[in-house]
Amino acid sequence: MDKLIPKSWIGTAPIHMPFGVNVVSYIIIWAIALIGIYVILKRPRQFGFLARWTTQDILTVAIMGVLLEVYDNLIGDQFITPLIQLIPFGHVFALNDFPYMFLLMVGVAMIRKPGAATAMVFLNFLLMQLLYGGSESGVLWWPYGLLQGLFVDLYIIFRQGRVFAKNGSSVFWDGLAMGALRAVPAAIIQQIFMRPFLSGWTVTVGYVFWYSLFNMIGNGFEAAITAPLAARVARSVNPSVGLDDAHLASKGGVSR
Repeated sequence: MDKLIPKSWIGTAPIHMPFGVNVVSYIIIWAIALIGIYVILKRPRQFGFLARWTTQDILTVAIMGVLLEVYDNLIGDQFITPLIQLIPFGHVFALNDFPYMFLLMVGVAMIRKPGAATAMVFLNFLLMQLLYGGSESGVLWWPYGLLQGLFVDLYIIFRQGRVFAKNGSSVFWDGLAMGALRAVPAAIIQQIFMRPFLSGWTVTVGYVFWYSLFNMIGNGFEAAITAPLAARVARSVNPSVGLDDAHLASKGGVSR
């Protein structure tokens, strides 16, 4: 990525914080992840919209998590990313994530309950660690895997479970918001706090800004563009996905 962003954009001020600050920041990151998970598990029940998971939901998470891993670290890294790197600014805007964001939106559209995005992305992250190892393996890196889906699920709570509930422009905007939140703030936290602390990797302020901005734009529009098709695929698999949440909530939830 740093080779594809013009050096004049990257800036020269390196991000280097004292060890104590890094430790406190890392603890705060874990706290954010755990508090976010608590909110995802508890708050929807208070709001009264769909929160009960079914066996089908769990199976969907398992299948989509595996598909995300197959694309992300096998098909994507081995075949798609080398081609995307030939396109000017293609890799900068994370065009190689296009199929990934489509699969993620399909999973969200099929389940449409808080926790779906976090579960799918974190399963993908765990499989990557188990199968490929590398410098970012181990429990210490788990917050990054959680944060990529956590803020997507918080958006689902904000929308009270009505993401992809209706056709029209709302599907596009739901996809745009969730795609952007998948990239940021997870990318910022990884670049500023986790990599310097856990791997000793130093970056500049400008690099973090442009890296995060381009990923947010790329993932946001990729999810927005593929969201209508993802919603259509989800409804073809399960017609009840298109029902209005208020109607379902009045019946005490959904049994599938």
